[in-house]
Amino acid sequence: MRSLAISVAALYRSGNMPGIEHPSTLLIFDLDGTLYDTESSFLPTMQAIFDRYGVSYVGDRQVMSMVGETYSTFLTWLRAQGFDADEDTLAEAISSLEVDSIEEDGRLYPGVAETLQTLKAQGHLLAICTNGDQPYTRKILGKFGLIELFDAIKTHGDAGETKTEMIRQLLERFEPSHTFMIGDRYHDFISGAANGCTVVAARYGFANAGEADEVDAAFSEFPTLLEIVQSVLAT
Repeated sequence: MRSLAISVAALYRSGNMPGIEHPSTLLIFDLDGTLYDTESSFLPTMQAIFDRYGVSYVGDRQVMSMVGETYSTFLTWLRAQGFDADEDTLAEAISSLEVDSIEEDGRLYPGVAETLQTLKAQGHLLAICTNGDQPYTRKILGKFGLIELFDAIKTHGDAGETKTEMIRQLLERFEPSHTFMIGDRYHDFISGAANGCTVVAARYGFANAGEADEVDAAFSEFPTLLEIVQSVLAT
C-alpha cells in the first residue's frame, strides 16, 4: 500500500497523472493533536524543562492547553510561569530534549498511517499546515515514514504566516476543486472556514469546550475520515 501511495504522489508532483489537469481534492492536515499524539513526547520534554530550571511544574493539563499555539506564543507563556532564561535559550533547550523524546516515545494516533496511505492511493493531494516548524514536523513525519505522502508541508516557522495565509497559498498552488481542513483547534477551524474548506474536527485533540461547535464534520477515530471524505465528495 505504501509503495502505491508514493507512486500516486509522484505522478501528481510530476504533472503526469493521466486525464487530470488539477487534482480534484486537497486534504490539509494539522499535525499536533490531529495526526500526532503530542502528549507522548511533549509532556516528558516539558516536565524535564521545568525540573532543569527549578520551576514548579504547572501540571500536564496547562501544558497541553498550549498545544496548537504558535511557538512564540508558547514561549511567552512559558516565561510567565517563572523561567528566567530568555526565549531563545528556552527554545534551544526544549528542542534538544524533544528530538530525543520524539524518537523514543513519540506516537501517531491509531490508524493515521494506514488512513493517509489509503487517501493518497485514492488520488487525493495531502498537505500539512501547522503552527510548528519544519525540523519538528519533518522529525515526526520522518520517524513514521510519512514525508513522501505529502505534496506540501507548510509551517508557521517558514515565514511567520497564519494558518489562514498558509491555506490560501496551498489553494493557489494546487487549485483543487474541493478542499478539506482537518484539525483539532480553533486555528484550524477558523482558517479552514475562511478559505472555503470543508472543516473536519479531530475530537480526540486538544480543543477547549465549544471550539469545534461550528465545524462541518467530526470524528473520534482517524479512519472515520475516509467515510467523511467519501460522503462529502458524493454530494
